[in-house]
Amino acid sequence: MTTLSFQSRLGLGTWQMGESMRSEVEELTAIASAIAMGYRLIDTAEMYGSGQAETLIGKALKHAGKSARDHLQIVSKVLPSNASTKGTIAACERSIKRMGCDYLDCYLLHWQGSHSYESTLEGMITLQERGLIRSYGISNFDASDVNAWLAAERNVGSPYATICNQVYYALNARGIEYDLLPLMKEKGMALMAYSPLGAGSLMRNSQLIALAKQAGLTPAQVALAWVLRQPIAVAIPKTIHADRLEENLEASEILLDARILEELDRAFPPPLKKTPLHMI
Repeated sequence: MTTLSFQSRLGLGTWQMGESMRSEVEELTAIASAIAMGYRLIDTAEMYGSGQAETLIGKALKHAGKSARDHLQIVSKVLPSNASTKGTIAACERSIKRMGCDYLDCYLLHWQGSHSYESTLEGMITLQERGLIRSYGISNFDASDVNAWLAAERNVGSPYATICNQVYYALNARGIEYDLLPLMKEKGMALMAYSPLGAGSLMRNSQLIALAKQAGLTPAQVALAWVLRQPIAVAIPKTIHADRLEENLEASEILLDARILEELDRAFPPPLKKTPLHMI
């Protein structure tokens, strides 16, 4: 099953990659291994490692061969400080250059900043018209922010539609289910779930460990399959370990039964009221 414009429901996140030369070989190997084992979606941002995560992706693509790019979808993000019309275009061009590719499949505004949404959208529209991006979206937007962005999209008369909102969503961060997730479903917007393993904290949760053991799965697989139970969800966990890469990819094919879902609801209750959007 694909979600909106994404051909894969599970991708590789690269947050915190490119921050140290000491880990470059390990991180480059992880990205190359992910491509080789069948990952078809990679998420990054100009902020990650101040562009070095994108450079690593470029090196991995070069290693994988020219045809590898044809089978991949790459998502990157513009920093709010760069998100004027001209700044958005220039930032995207720098990201494309660092990765050595011709275009991005989706380009996101990383979070809200001082530039007007209309200004950012004008840049996004220009990029899409020039073929430098295939689509655009947003990140870390709560319900009211989504509505304001969509109003700006109407104001500029965009011929395109916002395809996704990338937010923190995990068993221990379910706040978006109260109002943001229903709004995104209504607007036909994909959910890109970052940190779907709770930034690693879920791997140490005793209740999740016990439930996963009963199901014959790993805690990561249960946590990822739980996120992907949402029809509009795409998950982008980050790991540099080959065994975890395989384990995570397998989760995209796992359907949790009703009993496990009920037990997960008891262990990690859904929200009963509006809560602030989780961000890390």
